[in-house]
Amino acid sequence: MPDQSKESFGSVDDLMSYLSAIETTVEGEVNKIADSFDAMTDRISASLRSSLGDPSWLPKATKPRTPPPSTTFNPPVGYFEASRDWVSRHRAITAAVVCFLGTGAFLIWRRRRLNRVKRRAKRGKNGQRTDVVILAGPPSAPLTRSLSLDLERRGFIVYIPVNSLWEERLIQAESKADIHPLHLDVTSPSSLSSTIRKVTALFHPSEAPKYPLCLASIILLPQTPSPPEPRSIAQISADTWSDAFSIHLLAPFTLVQAFLPLVQPHNSSILFLSHTNTPSLSPPLHGEANVLAHALDSYVSTLRKELAATQDINIALFKLGALDDGSDRDALKMAVALRHDDRTPSDSRLDSAPEQRKVRGSPLRELHLEVFDAIVRKRRGTVYVGRGSRTYDILGKVVPQSIAGWMLGLRTKKVQVQEQKKADYVANGAQGSPGWERVDQVSGEESA
Repeated sequence: MPDQSKESFGSVDDLMSYLSAIETTVEGEVNKIADSFDAMTDRISASLRSSLGDPSWLPKATKPRTPPPSTTFNPPVGYFEASRDWVSRHRAITAAVVCFLGTGAFLIWRRRRLNRVKRRAKRGKNGQRTDVVILAGPPSAPLTRSLSLDLERRGFIVYIPVNSLWEERLIQAESKADIHPLHLDVTSPSSLSSTIRKVTALFHPSEAPKYPLCLASIILLPQTPSPPEPRSIAQISADTWSDAFSIHLLAPFTLVQAFLPLVQPHNSSILFLSHTNTPSLSPPLHGEANVLAHALDSYVSTLRKELAATQDINIALFKLGALDDGSDRDALKMAVALRHDDRTPSDSRLDSAPEQRKVRGSPLRELHLEVFDAIVRKRRGTVYVGRGSRTYDILGKVVPQSIAGWMLGLRTKKVQVQEQKKADYVANGAQGSPGWERVDQVSGEESA
């Protein structure tokens, strides 16, 4: 036997090669069998899945019941969650509302804070008044009277220029120790120079006082003309223009020029007050008011630039809107007196005329506070006081003239209708007295 194996396999290496070949062959066959078994298993499992996935062949009794639908509990949404969802959906509207409310709240807070500040003029250590204000305005005007009383109450010495004995008595009738008339005639250069010398001596006396007086401010109230009815430029005569310029422009300009030598050393404030609701829109048939208001605006702008180049003097232009100066109530009181004194039977026709309603303006307290701040705190520039002052100014600059004229045309038409109704009442002599009912109401309030 050993001899035969040696003859069949030449060496041990040949035997090992033979055995490894057999092992490789057997391994390949086993892998083939395993792959075939895996493929068959996959086919069987796929067939089972397809058969069991569609259980139509099963009876209904053996089928499992369908599970009930799942119900999720949604709690009710509160106000906070609903508001938050709405804000997230409307971010632009929310931002606009927040800006509007925030700005309004800030302005209200700022105004209330300023109103709580106590405003009083400076005094000497012995309580003597030292600040002087020259209030150049018609003494009979309600605005002049209101400003003078308020400034005197806050500790100023007020001088009001007058040029007649009647105006002097009107000021003395207030019975205020620190409101004085100042005789001043701007049409007479000699009289004007004499008055300026007296005022200069008041601030620079021969004997130096312990607490010298100081010129705090000059306030000018050039009145805007209000004709009884709108007039076109063609209807305004040259004499009317001359009178308007002399009264409303030349007089305050001359007064400022005369007091400039006193204003500069005292570093005083110069305040111009002007009604600008109507001139801001430059409407037709209001030529006088438009020309005078714009001329005053240009004058103030030029004066501010000239004085700013040499000395820092505070110059402020107050654009006044609708102010509740109490002139309507004063007129009613006068009507009460006239009715009780010398009323005639023919006045019954005037009672029946419909009353023209006025727009209620802002309280005069706002003007008083702004004037004090301009005097003491040196507030400069343009100051808007009164209802509609800023709005009319913006509309005059932004809104086209055609739209502004259309709006004014509607307003003029309403006024014409009211005037026609009033004329019809007077002409027809209608009975009743709705106008005097209000007079009786005011009379009853006074007696109470």
